[in-house]
Amino acid sequence: MNQSQKHPPPDLPASMWAAFPPFMLLLLIALAYVNPEMFQLMMAKDDEGGIVEHATVLILLPGIAAGFAVFIYHRQALPTPWLGWWVLMWALACIFFAGEEISWGQWIFEWKSPEVFRQLNSQEETNLHNITPWLFQKPQAIVEIWILIGGLALPLWQRYKYNKWIAHPKSWQYWLFPTYVCIPAAALTLLVRFFKPFFKAVPLPHLERLGSGELREYYIALFLCIYLLSFWLRIRKERAG
Repeated sequence: MNQSQKHPPPDLPASMWAAFPPFMLLLLIALAYVNPEMFQLMMAKDDEGGIVEHATVLILLPGIAAGFAVFIYHRQALPTPWLGWWVLMWALACIFFAGEEISWGQWIFEWKSPEVFRQLNSQEETNLHNITPWLFQKPQAIVEIWILIGGLALPLWQRYKYNKWIAHPKSWQYWLFPTYVCIPAAALTLLVRFFKPFFKAVPLPHLERLGSGELREYYIALFLCIYLLSFWLRIRKERAG
């Protein structure tokens, strides 16, 4: 039987999971009024030097490294083999996410998209997500459902329904599901989704662009990074005894 405890198990520092997620949103709101030109640059597309889109890629890198570290060095310590492949799947998904965000280097190295992409992609970018919704909207919807249920609803329900945390490392649930450290990033991912209809109903100067997909993708990336880093840190601590 799984044991539980009222206090959460050791995880990422609060400066990373509690303070860092709201920082980007608060910064954007401040810039929208203090420096609108910088705000527009922050929210621009990647081919226009958009800082949020580039930050999305940078945020994914530590998560990718953590995912591969778990799979290569620590998967033998997990209670069931498929958990290692689960983490690898998310690391590979983050690579695809990052690659698509920067059009696989097209806007960084300023090379032209190959003819096959120019014919299939209306934006003439070297990526797949603008070709078919099966490589963009549908996978993103699945990830957002996972974030909503696994990253927000489940840990809150577990904490306030039973007033305890699942804390037994021999349980596969302990490793599979996001811990409390993912709650702020998950909540902001959900919140940003409602910005666009909100600002249409209640227009506020300069803030309309907060409802764009760029900010939502940033918070999805942040959630995945925190999830993979948490997984890596906890398995290291578990193996260290």
